[in-house]
Amino acid sequence: MKAVITGDIIQSTKLSIADKKRLIDSIDITLKQWQKDYGLQYELFRGDSFQCLVHNKAHALRVTIMIKTFIKSLNPSEPGEMRRVSGKNTSMLFPIWKFDARMAIGIGNIDTVRPTLGKSNGDAFVLSGRTLDELKDKKQSIGIATTDTYQNELQTEIILLDYIVSRMTALQSEVVCWKLLGYTETDIANALNINQSAVNQRSNAAGWNAINTMIQRFETIYANR
Repeated sequence: MKAVITGDIIQSTKLSIADKKRLIDSIDITLKQWQKDYGLQYELFRGDSFQCLVHNKAHALRVTIMIKTFIKSLNPSEPGEMRRVSGKNTSMLFPIWKFDARMAIGIGNIDTVRPTLGKSNGDAFVLSGRTLDELKDKKQSIGIATTDTYQNELQTEIILLDYIVSRMTALQSEVVCWKLLGYTETDIANALNINQSAVNQRSNAAGWNAINTMIQRFETIYANR
């Protein structure tokens, strides 16, 4: 069994040509590096979509959240750019983040792996693509489907994880991405030229402990399967 991650950029049609190119180029450069570190095979297609084959399925959730937080960290709104969301008795302003991605993990057998992932096939590819399509109706941005006995547990946990990650700011996403890559808060503070206390505040506000606990549970499940 292996894992396939399929993703697309949310509201990509609203991005300028320059922003979309910068985003896709950034994803390409980053996945090239992570390809070496995590043994990925990846492909960009349609101008706003991507797919990764993760040979070690235990890495699938970590890689998914790394990609998502990397994308969310790239470009926050311009200062002052806000969106008003009104409820029955209240109205609040929220910042608009330009970049985000919808992503689905499929875990299952792979029948054929070809140099072009679009021509590969197997349960993992089918589950990943189908789950991505279903996310639009569910109003989720992260989903998972498996062919094993952990399906119900993981689907429940991924809803909670999606809730946490979807609320991260760009700055919080940046810190979480670094932490998922294994850097300490001191390392991150030095790299970003900020205080370690600022890194810690962003990490806590992002819900790092919950994210890390979920990923560790996922890695434990698939470590020897």
